[in-house]
Amino acid sequence: MKFVDVAGVDDIPPGKTRHVEAEGIEIVLANVAGKIYAVSERCGHMNAPLSKGTLYDHIITCPLHHATFDVRTGKMITGMVEHSLPDLDKAPKETQEEYKAIGMLAKGIRIHDLQSFPVKVGGKRIYVKV
Repeated sequence: MKFVDVAGVDDIPPGKTRHVEAEGIEIVLANVAGKIYAVSERCGHMNAPLSKGTLYDHIITCPLHHATFDVRTGKMITGMVEHSLPDLDKAPKETQEEYKAIGMLAKGIRIHDLQSFPVKVGGKRIYVKV
């Protein structure tokens, strides 16, 4: 394992994230009050890109099913949140049944913690150990 240069410090303002790749590994960098953290880019539930989600303090939320993870450790905080579609009851019966079946399948998928990567900041550059 080695530290790889992945981004500039100025590329990630506090409270923001950024997708990067290091040695072919997708990583999301998160700036939490000026400290940079690095975890797997893909959600541990259904592979959604976490850099498209939201970051609040040290918690990143998946844009697909709203599972939350701690960017400091990669640990899952909460599982997926069920969604309801407006006017689903007005959709054809087959559509309603398909939506319910997809929801049941998604709930059955185990959510894994994210891999956390060591980060080093040198000058104006961010390095991640992969």
